[in-house]
Formats: sequence, structure tokens, C-alpha cells
Amino acid sequence: MPSKSLQTRLDQKARYSKQSELRKGLLKEKGLDEKDISKDSQIKRYKAKLKQIEGAIARISFLDEQNKQLKERKEQRRLEAEQAKAEGRTGRAKKVKEEPPAKAAPGKKKAPAGGKGGDKGKQDAKKKSK
Repeated sequence: MPSKSLQTRLDQKARYSKQSELRKGLLKEKGLDEKDISKDSQIKRYKAKLKQIEGAIARISFLDEQNKQLKERKEQRRLEAEQAKAEGRTGRAKKVKEEPPAKAAPGKKKAPAGGKGGDKGKQDAKKKSK
């Protein structure tokens, strides 16, 4: 199981960086140029490990920041609850029910939408023009 400790990951990063530099120094002593050094399998492995460790460090830092913000919000809520209790209020406010809008008077009825005369005038005008 990988380490979730920031300090452990930083130590791993330092160790792999040092090993990578030592390997590059050894290859330069052998007379290899930068192109050949970058193709070396151990150098590639060290770079991959360093990339993985940097991702883990970023994730750990992100989670630490999230936990810090969560603790601050919880503390804020706790203080607000204590303040409300001291003022004599309960922690939660009750919702006030709104009454539904008044309905139309029962004696009056609206005319149906497709009722008398709506489109008849238009139809008559069409017949006359033909």
C-alpha cells in the first residue's frame, strides 16, 4: 500500500532525484551524450517514479487543504449554533407555509377556449375572397 504521508513522499522524491543524478553522472563519464542518456532505461524509470511521486504529493496537498476547509466550516457552524443558543433561538428556523393563491369565484365561469365565434370571421372572409 502506498504511503499517504507527505514527508515520506518528499523523502522518496529526494532519493529518486539523487539516484537519477548519479546515474546521469555515470553515463556522462562513459562519454554518452544527452540524447543517449535520455534513452537509458534506468533514467526513464527514475523519471516515471518522480512523476508518480509528484502526482501523489499534489493529491496529498489537495486533500489536506480540503480537510482544513472542512474543519473551518464545522467550527463556523458550531460557533453560529452556540451564538443562536445564547440568544434563545433554536438551531433551525421553521419554514412558514405560504397559502395557495385564491381561486376564481365559484359563480363565474370562463368561456371555453374553442368556443363561439373565435375563427369563424376568418373562415367567412376566406370564403368571400374565393
